[in-house]
Amino acid sequence: MAETDTVAVRGLRTPWERRSRETGWTTPEDWWTPTVDLVCAAFLTGGDLPQACARLGQARARAGLGIGESLTDLAAFTEVAGWCDPPLELVRALAEGWAEAGRDRETCLDPLTGLGTLEYLRTRLGELYRNTDGTGHRLVVVLLDPALDPWRRVARMIVLSYELSRFFTRGESVCVLGRGRIAVLAPDGPDLDGELDRLRSGPGWEHGAAVWATSLPATHQGALSLIDRLGGRSP
Repeated sequence: MAETDTVAVRGLRTPWERRSRETGWTTPEDWWTPTVDLVCAAFLTGGDLPQACARLGQARARAGLGIGESLTDLAAFTEVAGWCDPPLELVRALAEGWAEAGRDRETCLDPLTGLGTLEYLRTRLGELYRNTDGTGHRLVVVLLDPALDPWRRVARMIVLSYELSRFFTRGESVCVLGRGRIAVLAPDGPDLDGELDRLRSGPGWEHGAAVWATSLPATHQGALSLIDRLGGRSP
């Protein structure tokens, strides 16, 4: 994208993000994806805006966002772009993209990082709590600096995800909680704290990421609430 195009996209993207937050977007660090810029560019250049909205819907679904929040975000875009109401064609395109990605989520892999999805982590927790009360496992959390600009955070997320998939090699579930958040469902044991120290001084330090571990709650519902809070999806 040419520099002038980049400036124009930023000029639309910035008020869109601001309006989306005003209307209830709950995870600010997850708002930007490359498809956001695709939508902006399509609008500014007269490109295929419905196709761009479909891809935005896919990205929102794969990030674990509901259709309601995704449509509210689209309404924020169309308001900034000058429509009184979201055009039906764009609403349908986003909804169809969201539904299509939802059908594809049985792969349980986040397309950006190759790690497990939030839905996969929920499935793993369900399997765990069918047999135990959560004891014997801890949840390791890796958090990138939320103050990073979206593009740098996405780039670091991709590299860090690759490194974590090589770091945890003994059956741990390494999953994406959000665009700057990763969770690892790891068996507890005498070696885990040492591994966390190595993680902090290695990939964590290199990428400016915070690393900590927390015990799992005694109930399955408590564990689901915990990952929602860690993912920034609840008050």
